[in-house]
Amino acid sequence: MTTSGPDGRIIAADRRTAYTGRKWVRWSKRMKSDFLDHLAATGSIAGAAAAIGVVPSSVYQLRRRDAAFAAAWREAVVLAYDVLETLVLGHVLGGGEGGGGRGERTIVEGAYGPIDIDQALRLLARHRAALRGTKTTGGARIRYATRVETDAAILTALDALARRPAGTGSAPGASPGAGA
Repeated sequence: MTTSGPDGRIIAADRRTAYTGRKWVRWSKRMKSDFLDHLAATGSIAGAAAAIGVVPSSVYQLRRRDAAFAAAWREAVVLAYDVLETLVLGHVLGGGEGGGGRGERTIVEGAYGPIDIDQALRLLARHRAALRGTKTTGGARIRYATRVETDAAILTALDALARRPAGTGSAPGASPGAGA
């Protein structure tokens, strides 16, 4: 059953429904199971929603209000990462053959076409870091100098300039041979 909201949009009176893009349907155990199976196999929320004939927003809405479904969703995503890791491992152990020969940088077996190895490895590293509760930032942490450190560095540079004999060399940063 549907009703109209204050702005005229149609809203579901029964919160156990999903929108297919054309009509509202009730969530069944089979729909949930099929969605989660497809999500675990492909890692694609949009693809899994399309496989059961609903729009992705309906699936997100169900996840927000159904704790058991949300837990199963998290488990399916972990399984999807396992599938990706297995594909990468098979690619490497197979000599990097993905249709283009040894050293190929893509895996052709992906559910939605070729998978870039570098991108897959970055995703797997981020996933593992998330499971550990840490973040990957892509490099060493940037350290900014304190005011005391910058003042000391400037004074040291000025001191070195003051000790330089007058008329020797050019100003710092000037190119050799430039000038008069």
